[in-house]
Amino acid sequence: MKITRRRTTKKSPRRIRTDAPRTWLLLASSTRSVTALAEEIRGLASAGHVVRLGYRGRRLPPGLPSGRHRLGTLRFGPLRPVTAAVTAPLTLAQKLDLAARHDRWLNEVAPVADEVVFLDQPAADHLGERVRALAPHAQTWGPELAPRLLAEEAAWRSLSVGARELDARLPGHRITLSRVLAPAEQLYELAESGPLRQDLARDVRPELRRLARWALRRGGFDKVDSLLAIADLLRDRFGPDPREDSAVAALRAHVALVRDEELPAPVVDLVRAVLAHADAALDADDLKEASELGAIALGLQFHQQLHTSTEHTPLVEQPDIFLAPLRESRVGQLLASAGARPLGPESLVDEEGEDTAGLEAELPPPGAPVVASQEIASQEVSSEKGVGGPDEGSARRLRVSMLPGVYAHHAVPLLEALAAHEETELTTVRLSGAPFRGMMIDAPLLQYRLEHALGRVPTVGLQVAREELEAVRGADVVVADWADKGAAWASTVVPEGVRMVVRVHSVDALSAPAQLVDWSRVDDVVFVADHIRDLFLGILGERVQHVRTHVVTNIVPPENFPDPLLPEAVRTLGVVGFGQVVKDPIFALEVLEILLQDDPSWRLRLIGADFGEHHATGAQHYARAFRTRALEAHLVDQVDYTGFTRRLAHQLRHVGFILNTSRREGCPIGTLEGTAAGAFPVVRDWPAFATLDGAGRLFPRHCVVTTPHEAADLIRSLADDEDRRRAVAQVREEMSEQFSDAGTRDRLLEIILEPHGSTTS
Repeated sequence: MKITRRRTTKKSPRRIRTDAPRTWLLLASSTRSVTALAEEIRGLASAGHVVRLGYRGRRLPPGLPSGRHRLGTLRFGPLRPVTAAVTAPLTLAQKLDLAARHDRWLNEVAPVADEVVFLDQPAADHLGERVRALAPHAQTWGPELAPRLLAEEAAWRSLSVGARELDARLPGHRITLSRVLAPAEQLYELAESGPLRQDLARDVRPELRRLARWALRRGGFDKVDSLLAIADLLRDRFGPDPREDSAVAALRAHVALVRDEELPAPVVDLVRAVLAHADAALDADDLKEASELGAIALGLQFHQQLHTSTEHTPLVEQPDIFLAPLRESRVGQLLASAGARPLGPESLVDEEGEDTAGLEAELPPPGAPVVASQEIASQEVSSEKGVGGPDEGSARRLRVSMLPGVYAHHAVPLLEALAAHEETELTTVRLSGAPFRGMMIDAPLLQYRLEHALGRVPTVGLQVAREELEAVRGADVVVADWADKGAAWASTVVPEGVRMVVRVHSVDALSAPAQLVDWSRVDDVVFVADHIRDLFLGILGERVQHVRTHVVTNIVPPENFPDPLLPEAVRTLGVVGFGQVVKDPIFALEVLEILLQDDPSWRLRLIGADFGEHHATGAQHYARAFRTRALEAHLVDQVDYTGFTRRLAHQLRHVGFILNTSRREGCPIGTLEGTAAGAFPVVRDWPAFATLDGAGRLFPRHCVVTTPHEAADLIRSLADDEDRRRAVAQVREEMSEQFSDAGTRDRLLEIILEPHGSTTS
């Protein structure tokens, strides 16, 4: 049914804002009319509007708004002649006519009504003329439109208010989207049966877009579909909006990548379109909007399915072309700018309005003792190494504050080395708040960084504790293990004169948070491998020309693997951490299958957790394909699964050949640990980094293979136990730097503690 409106003459149309409640006057000639629309009336009230209900009849259904009145009952009486007339046995029409002229409640509420709805025809016929005279500015609606009108208005307001309330809590936890999904789906159903009213459809597309990004961030892809469906509906009914259309297209591309579906357009084009609107918002000084759009663009440009789980990434193959939209945008140029002053206590502002007044006086100046260090120090490090806090010589010791980063287990060896060093005082800063989890960018962090780059006091908080800020500001050296969101925050608060060192692994070089780090505040960058350095420099370009760069692999001391291999290791292959697509264990199954053709004694030991539940369609398909292959009759009895283990050294005693079959690696700790334990490394030429010669620059060339057949041939050539042992010894000699304290632990400590004595690699 087409919805039409009846307006009084000489009134120009007005745009009704659904973010503010309005007063609705509903008029009915019988309780039957009210009962038929009771659910819609309740919805209108629950959506936050003021509802006034005038009716004839007696008993009403329960749960209706309190502002109801039985027409003909005079509030200020008695006016006996009128009362007698109204209560006399007159026709309904006569009673309504009298009520229209003399009902004081109607005379009071009608002039303040924004909307007047007649729920049935008698009410419209006999009350309409009087109500229009009393409320010339209100919009009036006939009974044929009432059911749809009330349902539509309640849904619009519920959607708009719910979206704003949820948006104000982002990025929160335990938030359900049902409050906005239910009205969105109701509107979608209404739209399928007829056009929606444009004057009630205040554009909630920005809220839908924010919520869709929030749902996407948390893996709610079906919810993203529902939210974007109502966004499409709005576009179809009320015309295109270039800003929202580009954001929706980018969000759809996010989902398409996860579902392994065709993209609506090339990623570069989608990112460029969204960043253009982010720049426009920035020009209008709307940093919240610029950050919302920028987060969508960055999230798509550095999507995991494009870079970290694939055999090819444009960040390696075409970094300048792929990153051009970001580098050319004002958002990207702001992130790349240098010279923003370090933030102090104002960086602690949060949505709760935390009072940071007076904190400046409490914070120690650079080089002063950090009294709060014990409160946030790594318990496992301090307890094991006996480092409890400042002692009499603490003023002469170098204060080092370290952020272990998003994958903190990688930092344990370095933390232990720093804690054991007698000339350092270590503080471990673990940023555990929601803004620092994972590698996806949330809008508040981007807004924080943009405000910092503009030299402004941040208006968003990142859930950082005062003690954490004190530890960074009071250190002599700040070390961030991973170029992640914690490193981005730390780079905004490190004071002048305090050195900052960032260690870059692999996934962080391929992810968005590295773009948010203020690299002008970083002095040294340590890479775990040569190809990661080349990758990183190709991505960050001029932003890191000033830094000292070093290549130091992960710490893998052989003394952690003292046990000799078991006899069964002679014919056992091993893969560490196999349950991930990026590890590509099907490659290992293919190697095993080739070896079994000649010798049925070969086995494959898969160390670590199995594939878990994954939202990415490609990962689900891969896990199913792996399990199908592993269950084939000729393989199923030759594969052993250890499950998750904390006793890696014990498991490696069973392995004579450590396979690395990954699509992408930085410095594979499991492979190095297997080599340290006495296994021969058979390393795939990682496809994602093949053009950077990643595997060939980290491992000896004769250990690197490209196909399962090459791997099988190499393993066969070393099938004799003595040949394998000699080959392992040769590998460890060639990789002596990786398997000695002087090559890893001592060099890392030198870079952190004695920067001017270290050399640039």
